[in-house]
Amino acid sequence: MAWFALALGLAVTFPAAAADKLPAGDGKRIVETTCSSCHEQDVVTSKRYTKQQWRAVVDAMISEGASLTKAEAARVVEYLAKNFGEKDRAKELYQEICSYCHELERITRQSLTREEWRGLIKGMVDEGAPVTEEEFSMIVDYLAEHFGPIREKSR
Repeated sequence: MAWFALALGLAVTFPAAAADKLPAGDGKRIVETTCSSCHEQDVVTSKRYTKQQWRAVVDAMISEGASLTKAEAARVVEYLAKNFGEKDRAKELYQEICSYCHELERITRQSLTREEWRGLIKGMVDEGAPVTEEEFSMIVDYLAEHFGPIREKSR
């Protein structure tokens, strides 16, 4: 719950000019007006929370006095989760490491099983791809899930 304590502990007013950092989207205006009345924008933009965590933060802010209807709170949670949600580390690794030597389109055209991806990525590591064992597993899992064999629909 350290993230919650941090969110509560950083209540300060932020200048309207800082609102330019918020991405466009449904909920932006509510975040600009309601959240920014107490918090610097960086309190929001520096976080990477799950949707559940954002919901807990918004609920906590409402209990502390933030004036939001249920519909507005739901829009804020959706906006924050979409724009400041938890990053997909496996996808980032795949994009950063694989694209260093290969065009990502080349990879996305393949349709390999988990074991085939494991062998292929093992070969890349043997050739010098800088990944830890944990990152290796994350990349293999990501590729198998997103670029695995397409199964025929059962009749």
